[in-house]
Amino acid sequence: MRRSGILLLAVATVLAMVGPVSAQPKVTITGFIDQVSSWTNNMSASDLNLARKNDSEWYSRTRVRPDITAEVGTTKFVLGLEIDSVWGQTGNQDTNVCLNAACPAAVGTGIRFGANAGFDLNTDVPGIIEIKWAYTEFDLPIIPIPTRVRLGAQPFEVMYKGGALATGDFAGAHVTNQWGPNVKSNFTFVQIEESSTGPSDSFIRGDDFAIFASVEITPFKGLDLRPIFSYANFVGATSASSRQNRGGLGSGAAAFPTCPGTAGPGTGACLGPVSSSAIEDRFTVGLDARWRIGPFYVDPTVFYQFGSRDQISPISSLTSGPAVMTTLKRDAWLVDIRGGWQVGPFLLEAAGVYTTGNSAGDRIDLNRSRLKYYEPISTDNTFYAAWTEIQSSGIDYSNRIRANAGSLNPGVALGYDKYGIIVAGLRASYALTPAFTLRTMVNARWTAEEVDTASTVAAGTGLTPRCGALAVDKGTCVDRGTARFYGTELNLGFQWKLVPNVAFDFVGTYFFAGNVLSSPAIANANTGIVSNGRDPKDAQVVSARVRYSF
Repeated sequence: MRRSGILLLAVATVLAMVGPVSAQPKVTITGFIDQVSSWTNNMSASDLNLARKNDSEWYSRTRVRPDITAEVGTTKFVLGLEIDSVWGQTGNQDTNVCLNAACPAAVGTGIRFGANAGFDLNTDVPGIIEIKWAYTEFDLPIIPIPTRVRLGAQPFEVMYKGGALATGDFAGAHVTNQWGPNVKSNFTFVQIEESSTGPSDSFIRGDDFAIFASVEITPFKGLDLRPIFSYANFVGATSASSRQNRGGLGSGAAAFPTCPGTAGPGTGACLGPVSSSAIEDRFTVGLDARWRIGPFYVDPTVFYQFGSRDQISPISSLTSGPAVMTTLKRDAWLVDIRGGWQVGPFLLEAAGVYTTGNSAGDRIDLNRSRLKYYEPISTDNTFYAAWTEIQSSGIDYSNRIRANAGSLNPGVALGYDKYGIIVAGLRASYALTPAFTLRTMVNARWTAEEVDTASTVAAGTGLTPRCGALAVDKGTCVDRGTARFYGTELNLGFQWKLVPNVAFDFVGTYFFAGNVLSSPAIANANTGIVSNGRDPKDAQVVSARVRYSF
């Protein structure tokens, strides 16, 4: 007995010295590696001018997207990494990251859109690994309602349909409560910008944030309903993902100042009577749903957006004297309905999207109209993804028409500048064998309001209407819309599963350009050459991708 007691005492002493034994995490790596090659003609990603005839490119690229997950029971840590590099050097140096004082910020920024480096000879490219995710996720046992918490840099999970409100990644918190078998609530807090100590650390921006609240209800099997409420608050300039340059108005501090700035009113962006920061309050409410019944599915989404935004007109001084802060009301709608029918190996799907917009005569740049166009918090280039090849994310997800202009990039902006959109699409696929599937798509797009095709086109301001402020005031010029047809895109391709976990995708695309893409003379930002922007030419793309998933 005494020996047993001595043994127990010894074990207790050792445990006290060592402490509790932690479970070893299970570590897994999942993700994919893409090898992509594309030939494009007249995409106008850089010069924004579809009237050119010699805007062709053939290039290749690599994307690596691994997620490293460490799990202990239901608790996990996820580290998401990403590498995007073209084959060969495409900029002044082989990465767009400045690594030392000898590398000025303006050097090395010519890497192709969608990549941050170029694999040149010897492929020793520094500083190109992106941190996409770094979050912990765990159950909260102290609350009687089953609750799961995710903290850190993480993916959005605020709705079923991607690209309509908030898609991509963010830093913040996401909380899910399971109230019953068929009822679940979600709350997400997003820290968009952090002012810290404000002017003292030379970051003159606001504490911008957004929140999302939703309830997921399953009345019966196959039907999921998700009412959603979102509120975003921006102080001064904010992320270009949340506020794009539209209607002749840039998104920088000149239009959206943060005061007092570094030296107070009367200096910098705080001029004359402007002594307070530009504030935007944006509310989005609506319903996201999905319905599955036999071989059919329907995914409807309806959002109404309202609120207000302070801004300064860049040309108001021509008519109104010193810069004046004006509050514009927001009033916009988004309707997105997609559905499909499958019979055996054949799948047929249809989509329709509508967003409201401003007319040509609604001079946002003069503070003279409500904001009637819809703006998401972030699309991460995924709006209407997998339904087109050059208007959203397709096989080569870095090819876009006018990719370098946010409000004119159809994968980023839900609308064409301030004019809104109407989209109608069909896509079909047929699996000839379990390993080989034929696919085709056709999409037509219009603007909700007629576009003034004499508008000046620029990445920094979007479409600036033809009439200057003085001409409008004197009645000598009338802003008018002249076109609504954006274009029609046709796609034909296939997917071939070569071996387990390796798929080969191939697609050919032809885009019939509409008159909406017309413009007056355009100056190439890179060469300075001015060329006519009338008579937009059709665009063509051929893309191939080998994806290894693991």
